[in-house]
Amino acid sequence: MKVYPKIPRYDHPVVPESFFDSEDLVILEKFDGSSFRFTLYDERYTTSYPDPVVSAADGDGSLVFGTRRSIRGCHRDTLANIDGALHRAVRCLRDGIETDALRQVHDEHGSPLIVYAENLVYSTLDYGYTEQNLPALVGFDILPYGAIDSMTPPGNPYAETFEGFLSTREAWDVFDRIQVGSTPPDRSFVPATIITEPTEFDPESYDVPNSSLTNDIRAEGVVIRSDSHNRRVKVVRDDFEELNREQFGRDPADAETGAEQFVATYCTSARIRKTVRSLVIEENREFGLHLVEDLYPRVVEDMWAEHWQEIMELEFAFTPAEVYPLVAKRCVTELRKMETNAELNDADPTTVWQHLS
Repeated sequence: MKVYPKIPRYDHPVVPESFFDSEDLVILEKFDGSSFRFTLYDERYTTSYPDPVVSAADGDGSLVFGTRRSIRGCHRDTLANIDGALHRAVRCLRDGIETDALRQVHDEHGSPLIVYAENLVYSTLDYGYTEQNLPALVGFDILPYGAIDSMTPPGNPYAETFEGFLSTREAWDVFDRIQVGSTPPDRSFVPATIITEPTEFDPESYDVPNSSLTNDIRAEGVVIRSDSHNRRVKVVRDDFEELNREQFGRDPADAETGAEQFVATYCTSARIRKTVRSLVIEENREFGLHLVEDLYPRVVEDMWAEHWQEIMELEFAFTPAEVYPLVAKRCVTELRKMETNAELNDADPTTVWQHLS
């Protein structure tokens, strides 16, 4: 399945000035979750699929799915073999997608389709995941295999346009047809929210509204589509970007102190999760926020153990004592995300994001 093209910010050099003068602009809510894509393996179109899709399929009618970078399996696979952060999405594929309707759409387009969606798991914004039943997958784009020239993005990922993707009207028609209306909300597939179809749009002054998922939280941002320009452009609110840095750690270039730069470079989410699993699985510790007291010193030790030679040659100074509270804060954040997503997906916390780093 083709990797979804990168969406540039509204002020990126690749965005033509004429884009915002388009007469077919559509403003969609940008949801904060995790990238997801799926395709129906239809044996009538076997030659249309790349080898990884054919390999992942378990016979005709399989819904093969993947994250942004790779294919993860099909909806007939046992959940025990699937990353815990994907369990709810896979249950949605099993219960919330009309495969017969999708097969019919294949015939209408003369090609199978790739459906791109947001897997609603806790990433940066907590939409109230443990307090209300939210949809599992939010569809936002569709690409026929017949329109794909290359599965590989160009050297400059932002140079790629959305040529060949279904128009907004066509895509939302497919979304409506393939969703199972009687599915419980927590296993449901829904189309992305269309906020407006403006006659003019000024990204500099645009005020991002509250999310359609809850009135208590502003949306991450919006995506502006134009079928005539074959482009998608995003506007993300500044305070979301700051919150995102707090959740995932700052970029080293944004660090204000040596300790912040050190933590930004070496204290990754993957390292924290690896250490959590070691405590829970290898040492038989009970999972929970209480782990942080033993977790953050272990993470710091692991950073030094793996990278000590590189660290000894760093060209910036930092005080080691200042590293510990910064790592502890990152550990608390990661534990909360693991805990929330485990509850959301009805999965073992140690399986959440196990293979998706």
